[in-house]
Amino acid sequence: MKKLVMKIAILGLFASSLFAADMVDKDLPVYKKVKGVTGNIKSVGSDTMNNLMTLWAEKYMSYYPNVKIEIEGKGSSTAPAALISGASHFGPMSREMKQKEIDNFEKKYGYKPTGLKTSIDMLAVYVNKDNPVGCLSLEEVDAIFSKTRKRGYPKNIVTWGDLGLKGEWANKPISLYGRNSASGTYGYFKEHVFNNGDYKDSVKEQPGSSSVVQAVTNDKYGIGYSGIGYKTAGVKAVPLAAKKRW
Repeated sequence: MKKLVMKIAILGLFASSLFAADMVDKDLPVYKKVKGVTGNIKSVGSDTMNNLMTLWAEKYMSYYPNVKIEIEGKGSSTAPAALISGASHFGPMSREMKQKEIDNFEKKYGYKPTGLKTSIDMLAVYVNKDNPVGCLSLEEVDAIFSKTRKRGYPKNIVTWGDLGLKGEWANKPISLYGRNSASGTYGYFKEHVFNNGDYKDSVKEQPGSSSVVQAVTNDKYGIGYSGIGYKTAGVKAVPLAAKKRW
């Protein structure tokens, strides 16, 4: 199991500065290429980690071109099952393994899975590049995406006018885009933004991180959440505040 540590980006804070203790051992020896390495490697798991897994695969194959590497990213929840069944060698995940997943792995193999911290990511809330919104609080994001509003925002937010936008934006409904429940991103957003509240039924679930960004690019009145590494020129990442400044 590979673990991707995820943070919500708040007011431009770089998550990497929060994990200064997680450093690569400076005494690790330089890797030396060996001869005769061939075969197949498969990775099944987090879509958020696809770009990183691809980067690693390309570098590995530059050493060993006779190794075929296949990367499948449909969500963190697919990783444990693939590892347990033997369908994959690596299981990248953007969340911790659940206890039941650990127990199922141990039941199959007789030992617990090994989790390695590999990287730090930030989730961003994206709007269309033409959207004039300047900043959102986590209370507002909760009221936009969640029907339970556990952060205590006083009303449901359904139009851009509810957020103070004027003119053509005032009466426009907010289109919601997010990930599916197999995704660690889905679970992280639910836990850390909604305080484990429930998503609105109107959230359009997308199969991947890039799909969320593409949907918001194509929808002027859309909003969605995805990894910061998937940002494109068609969207902007909204600065987030922990609390609304009245």
